[in-house]
Amino acid sequence: MKKLLVLAFLVAIVSGTLTAGVAQGNKDIVGEWKFESPNAPYGYDKGSFIFSEKEGKLVGEIKFAEGYKMELKEVTFSDDELNCNLYVDYNLVKLKGKIEGKKLTGTADSPEGALPFTAEKVK
Repeated sequence: MKKLLVLAFLVAIVSGTLTAGVAQGNKDIVGEWKFESPNAPYGYDKGSFIFSEKEGKLVGEIKFAEGYKMELKEVTFSDDELNCNLYVDYNLVKLKGKIEGKKLTGTADSPEGALPFTAEKVK
């Protein structure tokens, strides 16, 4: 019984530490990021990624320079790597990026091919 109690205590501590570590890491991505993707079609080539936490999970949206907004799906951020998806004209586009300081570089994998993008944190 004593071993079971000690094991339960250790599991609680480890899971609390992991949750705190994930939340701390999210602070690097949360905020607004201005992006440019020169090879993307007009209207999709500039805008902002806006990331926040909701109920302990990352959520996001993309706001294009023309004012059009889209929800980002399956937003994950781990080891300075961002992964998320969005649907553009019913086509799945997968975003992958790497953060270095206040800069984010990556690609948007679309049906037309990989489109590189760069972004800089503004908030």
